[in-house]
Amino acid sequence: MANRHLELGVFAPTIGCMPPQGKSSFMLVSSAEQRTEPTFEYNRRVAEMLDRAGLEVFFMAQRGRGFGPSDFWGTSLDSITSAAALAMVTKHLRIISTVHTAFLHPGVVARMGATLDQVSNGRWGLNLVSGWSHKDFEMMNIPFLAHDERYRQTAEFVEVLKNFWTTDWFDYHGSYFAIQQGSCNPKPARLPPLYNAGSSPAGKDFTARYCDWYFTGAVTLPQVKAEIADVRTRAAQYGRNIRFITYVFVLCRDTQAQAEKEADEILSQADFTAAQELIEGITGQTVGTAASTIGQGVTPEQMLAAVVLGVGSAKLVGTPTQVANKLLQLQDAGIDAVGLTFRHVEEEMAGFIGRVLPLLEEMGVRKRQARKVIPIGRAIG
Repeated sequence: MANRHLELGVFAPTIGCMPPQGKSSFMLVSSAEQRTEPTFEYNRRVAEMLDRAGLEVFFMAQRGRGFGPSDFWGTSLDSITSAAALAMVTKHLRIISTVHTAFLHPGVVARMGATLDQVSNGRWGLNLVSGWSHKDFEMMNIPFLAHDERYRQTAEFVEVLKNFWTTDWFDYHGSYFAIQQGSCNPKPARLPPLYNAGSSPAGKDFTARYCDWYFTGAVTLPQVKAEIADVRTRAAQYGRNIRFITYVFVLCRDTQAQAEKEADEILSQADFTAAQELIEGITGQTVGTAASTIGQGVTPEQMLAAVVLGVGSAKLVGTPTQVANKLLQLQDAGIDAVGLTFRHVEEEMAGFIGRVLPLLEEMGVRKRQARKVIPIGRAIG
């Protein structure tokens, strides 16, 4: 227990929606009030708060087109340039960017990453996305390859990327990339860690072979344990070890009744059209088919509600003690790091740091760390 340390941070609000396109939103597919802004200034404040508190993770997704009439996730900061700026105002926080491997050449990303390694002093990592929304590809007139072929393209992307980071004057001849006398200087002092969230067999095998972290979107503890066991087995076949990260939506209030009442209020203002588009974009199936694929008695209505509240993430709804206990359970299941999300990210993260973090240290989930936190106005929980 003494050596355990669950890394924590945020699944960052670098994606969302902002006026005039729609109401401010982030991880709730709902018209309920969300005091969270996908702006750089807002994210800078959150990152500085995490850094002062001794937290470790700032994970940035990146989006293209939005979903539904509300244009959910239609606003997205660029996670590469954001990482460079955030690295200059933090000292310890690990900053993770996302790249869609069909949209950027690995030689370009290699040079960006080598520069970010210097800017961040080794605190930068890269989340690799093969792409799942055909709208993003159509917007830029990029061919939307079949699912498994997208992962084969991403595998070549990583092979080329790592060659640029480790080798001079290399040649590479693949199905998707061809390099002649490739070279990238400066090179990173250490290879930046690579992340992937693909839950399909092709995605898991890609992670096992090429990545350092697997991002699981599994919701229940049995699902989390099963995915971790699967990816560990696949990684062992390549002689590799993988670490595991997930994201959770936190609704932490003084009583469980307060938290549940607020969850019901959010669901009563749901944007089910955007939620349906999001599910069908990710799965390539109708909501009914996707629910039946999951099985376990999940109905289409339950699946839509799970997306409305936290975009399909696991839910930590309850008191500070209940939230801390659920994080302990995730750690026991094999999770190494968690990106937290909230309705009102900045103020609720401040409440989490003040009320839940000490509990996690007392429970041995995290090692005690010195921290300096400047209180945020209207902190919730």
